[in-house]
Amino acid sequence: MIKKSRREFIKNAGLGCLSLSVTPYLIGINNEASSETVGNFNKHSFLNPNLISWNDIGPLQDPNEFGVMVPKGMQCKLIAQSGKKISNSYIWHGSPDGASIFPSNNGWIYVSNSELGDNEGGVGVIKFNRDGNIEDSYSILQNSSRNCSGGKTPWNTWLSCEEHSKGIVWETSPIKNDPNFPKKREMLGAFRHEGAAIDPKSNFIYMTHDDMEGFFYRFISNEIAGSEEYYLRGELQAAKVNSDASVTWIKVPDPLAKEKSIIEQIPEATVFKRGEGIAYFNRKIFFTTTHDHRVWIYEPDINKISLFYDGIQKNNYTNPFNFFNRWRKDSDGYVLKSPDQMTVNADGYPLVAEDGDNMELCFLDNDGFAKPLVRLDGHWLSEITGPAFSPDGSRLYFSSQRGRTGSRRTGGMTFEIKKIV
Repeated sequence: MIKKSRREFIKNAGLGCLSLSVTPYLIGINNEASSETVGNFNKHSFLNPNLISWNDIGPLQDPNEFGVMVPKGMQCKLIAQSGKKISNSYIWHGSPDGASIFPSNNGWIYVSNSELGDNEGGVGVIKFNRDGNIEDSYSILQNSSRNCSGGKTPWNTWLSCEEHSKGIVWETSPIKNDPNFPKKREMLGAFRHEGAAIDPKSNFIYMTHDDMEGFFYRFISNEIAGSEEYYLRGELQAAKVNSDASVTWIKVPDPLAKEKSIIEQIPEATVFKRGEGIAYFNRKIFFTTTHDHRVWIYEPDINKISLFYDGIQKNNYTNPFNFFNRWRKDSDGYVLKSPDQMTVNADGYPLVAEDGDNMELCFLDNDGFAKPLVRLDGHWLSEITGPAFSPDGSRLYFSSQRGRTGSRRTGGMTFEIKKIV
């Protein structure tokens, strides 16, 4: 994601409350995406009483010592801080960003990108045992730049996406010292990458583009998923959304953008203003667009894009001081703005991080409502990144990318949230 200037921060601070309802939109206006809403699909799980979900969310309590506010019945602890050792000699990376969870034989692995530039980025790992205690930490990618978000593959690798004009995707393994990785996956395009999500039925890779004129992409291949042939013989495509919400997929002539940027190559593709977070759940691809405060769904089975959450309707530019007054009030009635990275819990509720505003992680439901699970106090020069649930859904991990100091190198703070039992 793009770091905001102080001017943009103050401007965003002046945004008023956004609409709590989703309204249908037409597609194809000015070649930018809008669409109709979709039917309800949220469900409830009674199998795991410790699952973090929509029904558990109540008013946020006072901030803890790290400035983290969670509902009653939840607890939060700091598990890693940029520039400091974790469990051994590994020093947690600066600017922790996009992340995911991989199951392991006796626990799980949290994989986290570093958004540092100048080839100082990469990917770090925290390995947990079955009791949730840290047992190891290490690096699985070094010498890359601005590793923003990414995506977990069905073949158990991590796609780490670089966010700069010639950014590429690196494929790496969560396994320590895996001799087969990392590898460059240049056929996934050279552009300002944000995130990736993979449809496990087709093994197509869907990607977002963090640019005001960015596209929504997919990479298709008929070869064995994850093989070298899969990448070498695959095709990168960008979405053109039609008036009936269906998608025409346009081949990108030169994914490496050797002479022209991808945006210049296919101007007929539909623009999504700052595509950011993306996640797969139950035959749906969710993705966010930060600039217009929206969350979208692409449904591969019907090849249509629909609007899931719309926060643009009552975007009211008012006195910036109203923002600070609003931030202190109870969470009921206030909504998600500038949606960024996201995940989906086991019940099918998207959990979306705000890029700015009052620094919340919000659950969304299909009626257009948002409930904050987390709010950060005093992290004004930071942003929430890397939300990911443990395999059983009972623990949530996320980072404040620059913490309370605002330092990219040493300010990052990575947390774990779970129910008090």
